[in-house]
Amino acid sequence: MSNAETEMIHRILIIDDNPSIHKDFQTILIDEEESTILNELRSEVFGNKTNDNIPKSVYELDFASQGKEGCEKIKQACSEDHPYELVFVDMRMPPGWDGLKTIEHIWQTDPKVQVVICTAYSDYSWGEITERFGRSENLLILKKPFDSAEVAQLASALTEKWVLARKASLKMDQLEQMVKERTEKQTELLIKVDNINKELKDFASIVSHDLKAPLRGIKSLATWILDDCSDKLTEQGKEQMNLLLGRVERMYNLIDAVLQYSRIGRTEEKTVQVNLNDFVPELIDMLVPPENVSITIENTMPVTECAETHIMQLFQNLLSNAIKYMDKPQGQIKIGCVEEDCFWKFSINDNGPGIEEKHSENIFKMFQTLSVSEESEGTGVGLTIAKKIVELYGGKIWVESKIGSGSTFFFTLPKQEMGVINAKLEANIAN
Repeated sequence: MSNAETEMIHRILIIDDNPSIHKDFQTILIDEEESTILNELRSEVFGNKTNDNIPKSVYELDFASQGKEGCEKIKQACSEDHPYELVFVDMRMPPGWDGLKTIEHIWQTDPKVQVVICTAYSDYSWGEITERFGRSENLLILKKPFDSAEVAQLASALTEKWVLARKASLKMDQLEQMVKERTEKQTELLIKVDNINKELKDFASIVSHDLKAPLRGIKSLATWILDDCSDKLTEQGKEQMNLLLGRVERMYNLIDAVLQYSRIGRTEEKTVQVNLNDFVPELIDMLVPPENVSITIENTMPVTECAETHIMQLFQNLLSNAIKYMDKPQGQIKIGCVEEDCFWKFSINDNGPGIEEKHSENIFKMFQTLSVSEESEGTGVGLTIAKKIVELYGGKIWVESKIGSGSTFFFTLPKQEMGVINAKLEANIAN
């Protein structure tokens, strides 16, 4: 290992009006660097290691005879980005500033430098000093006449302390810069995402308008032909025209479904407390299920906190699917809910045709349908919307099914401690 790698150069400033004191520091910190005293100190600090592996402190001393002169040196050192690590300051330096006034000016320029007051007199008590400077960890007192070992120990410990504090400060600055850069980058990304969402919203609206306009024309024309030319059409022709109208209606529904899917999570929805004991029965009435399909609520529903439109879409899509694909003369759909850890676990069970296990994941993908007839053909978006809504609230959705026996769709929503506690909150509940 080279000398450069084992040596650490520390800058120390001595401010004292007595030239003999300057010489004493020179002798202790420079001339006696390899003395027995320092070797013993190194052994105490680093243990019994060979001297070749012990980092040696090399001191670069500078001197000033008055406080004002010392402060000028401090300013110059800081301006050159080569600051002092430690300053020994004499308390009495007539006719200029005393030690305390000198320290005040030093810390105005460089508040991080370590300072040792050297004094043989009790000009100020420690209480008066701390009252003036506060309880600073960068200030110590050395009584004169001082012992060589004390000076050497102070120089070693305080310069090392300064080095460690500087490294910590530089590391903190680096971390703060990294956080700043990442925050700025994240802000830029959020702005980009926001702009993309706005563009998608505009694009979806434009596409919806542009696609629906020709569909309206086709529907109007087909309806006009059926109304005004029905006597000239064969039965096959009428069937084809009705099929065309059905396709137009399906295309309308598909466009609306895609728009609904694109809006989930991108538009701000007001979060309210929804009492599902009232909400779900009303939704069932809105769906107007056929007479051969009965929908029952098996147990008490919770009050949950969400956007009303989201919970409506979720139940509506799952119940509509169960009604649409019912193949039994007497259809039964059962809605249930149980507590499971921090979630409400909902279930919608039907006795319909069932779903093959190989399709249990694909059905939640966009445009995936398992239609068995023209009458029950769907858009392939309803379950995708349901999945997106559930995941938006941190839940999950899945299906368990057996061919011929029916299916049960499960989904979870986070459980909150609900309950109406005042009239203001009650007014915000969607019944």
